[in-house]
Amino acid sequence: MDTLPSPLDRPAASLSRRAPVPLSRGGWLSVAGALVAGMILLLGGLALYDGRRDVWRQAERSASNLGTALERDIARNIAIYDLSLQGALDVLRLPGIETVDPSIRHAAIFDRAATADYLGSILVLDAAGDIKFDSTSVIPHSLNLADRDYFQVHRDKADAGLFVSQPFRSRLRSGDSSMAITRRITGPDGSFQGVVVGSIRLAYFQALFDTLELGEGGSVTLLRTDGRIVARQPPGELETILTLGRSEPLRRAQVAPTGQFVAPSSLDGVERLFTYRRIADYPLLVVVALSVEKIYAPWLARAVLIGSLMLLLAIAVTLLSQLFRRELKRRITAETALVEAAGHLSVMAATDSLTGLANRRQFDQELAREATRAARDGASLSMVMIDADGFKAFNDRYGHPEGDRVLRTIAGCIRGVVQRQTDMAARYGGEEFAVLLPGTDLADAATLAERIRTAVRALDLENAQGPTGRVTVSAGVATIAPHRGEPPSAAASSLVRRADAALFDAKRAGRDRLAVDGQAAARVRAAHA
Repeated sequence: MDTLPSPLDRPAASLSRRAPVPLSRGGWLSVAGALVAGMILLLGGLALYDGRRDVWRQAERSASNLGTALERDIARNIAIYDLSLQGALDVLRLPGIETVDPSIRHAAIFDRAATADYLGSILVLDAAGDIKFDSTSVIPHSLNLADRDYFQVHRDKADAGLFVSQPFRSRLRSGDSSMAITRRITGPDGSFQGVVVGSIRLAYFQALFDTLELGEGGSVTLLRTDGRIVARQPPGELETILTLGRSEPLRRAQVAPTGQFVAPSSLDGVERLFTYRRIADYPLLVVVALSVEKIYAPWLARAVLIGSLMLLLAIAVTLLSQLFRRELKRRITAETALVEAAGHLSVMAATDSLTGLANRRQFDQELAREATRAARDGASLSMVMIDADGFKAFNDRYGHPEGDRVLRTIAGCIRGVVQRQTDMAARYGGEEFAVLLPGTDLADAATLAERIRTAVRALDLENAQGPTGRVTVSAGVATIAPHRGEPPSAAASSLVRRADAALFDAKRAGRDRLAVDGQAAARVRAAHA
């Protein structure tokens, strides 16, 4: 016959929750310490890695924003200067402009000429390359510029549009480094009649770049799409800087007008984050380059400091866990005997010594817990109250030792029927027993009670004082379904009262039978007739 688990085996028992859990000599503590140390290092590493990514993303955004600002500034100034060239072309196309008074003609041609610190003169060259008109003087300089690339391009290509020249040394400003933007003068018949030239001093770009804070190892470069450097920060002698015709920014600019990449510089071999932007439709490219090493330098300093602190913390956690493990092992050895003794005492305190079932105190505690759980979960809670029929008369006739044997036998029948781990059977007092059935409805509880009654009757033990001449029991069954607002103590008291009332009904009806609480009694009796 299966036995009912003792109160120590039941998860719901209060003594099982209160008893100290034996430890595995603290071996788990070493593992836990190592895991905590590992987690510290892992989380620290992830935080540092995330910080590294943030530093890189910030560098990418800063370089991109800087490139955009430079591209817009340069494009705007070239566009403004181009308006001056187009204004001069419009005047030159007017009929009879050649016969107008030189002063008036000069004012008309250069009326929209842009003026700024770094913008040079605007020139009108004839078909031979001689200066025909000069924005700086009514009487033009005597100079031929037919050897310049911009003159030759417009002479040979009617559709060159706005042309940006190679950097050159100005012959009008004592060799000042400049570049030109030019437009072709085309006659009514489509013939080449000269070039309108506007010069921009390269000092403009250098001054623009000088205002930038690029950090150590950073640089910004303006170059033509053919690879010729126009300006660069940090500055250098442009004559001594090699062409960048095979540089990575130029190759990438042929595919996309803007972009970012990491590569060694073709000038100094330093690995940099390059951000390039094509300036409008002009053959110019602005390239912002930031040293990868310098981008990460502040982060690296913080990473070394934080990483060192985390490593020390991880080592400290590991050492402390080992020290604590040793102390814990010592205490465990001393406490194990106390735990075992307390366990035995707990079993004795929770168990009825005669029947081996839970005692009344343990039952009341479990009833309170289950009533609380039923109210919380909206579940049903059933109880079976069992009483040995004519037990006082049995004791008087057969003696107390024989009565004790009968009680133990009845307890064995109950233990054989009550199998669920969550159910509890207890000696309620004297010859009364109680079974607590969480999550069980009235019909199932009545079925279990009937099995207990049948099992006791099947023992066929003599009881001359009993109603049938044999040892029998009567049972009362009750079920509650407490709601959330109902106090658990009230629900528990109601369940006991109703089960006891049902037991009284069973005894009054003749004993050796069961009765259920309330209106369900008729249905249960019919099911078990």
